[in-house]
Amino acid sequence: MWIAHYVSGLVAKPFAPLVPLSVLCLAGALPDALFFLLQFVGIESFNLNPALIPRGCFPYSNDYPYSHSLAGMVASGVALAVGFKMCSSAPVGPKEQAAIVLASASHFLFEWPSHREDVKITPHDAQQLGAGLFDHPAATFAVESALFLGALWVYATLAPLATRAGYTAHPRRLHAVVALMLAQQAHFCFGSAPTTQTRWVHAPVFLFEILASCWLIGRLEG
Repeated sequence: MWIAHYVSGLVAKPFAPLVPLSVLCLAGALPDALFFLLQFVGIESFNLNPALIPRGCFPYSNDYPYSHSLAGMVASGVALAVGFKMCSSAPVGPKEQAAIVLASASHFLFEWPSHREDVKITPHDAQQLGAGLFDHPAATFAVESALFLGALWVYATLAPLATRAGYTAHPRRLHAVVALMLAQQAHFCFGSAPTTQTRWVHAPVFLFEILASCWLIGRLEG
């Protein structure tokens, strides 16, 4: 999935108001960001598969046992939680750290139904999981858009008012977030790959989208 990975951060915000919304959203998308970094150094691989292009969205054959195993997702979430605690000037307790770890672990729950049998429980698991929603781009777009908009409603309705100051003072920010995220999802589902250079073109573009999206969603907070 793509924009659905920010769902966990938006939903977690009412329960962990001390954690910046951008950090919570990064936690939800962290396994993807980690994957794009690991493929730069050859630990994991990211390859365009022409055979998958007619089947649907995200036509890539990937080998990512560390970033896209449930164990790896939990581990990366723990690392982010520890890093946030070390860098934060505000008090960070078990609740805040748990929110970050759970947001990262939730990545697995979104990948399992969407991916084509390439996610695992542990890095060295023989069994690979995936229900293949990616083979149905229109359904993928509808499901992810609905999940994201629903999570945005949860944040806008239940998060403390102080954590919504950004868009309450500047209402256009909310409209911009919705428009840009849906545009991202449309390109993800229906767009074509601009080149076959996955390692040095596709991966940096995807990584930039993740980091920019986290920053943009974080602007809703202030």
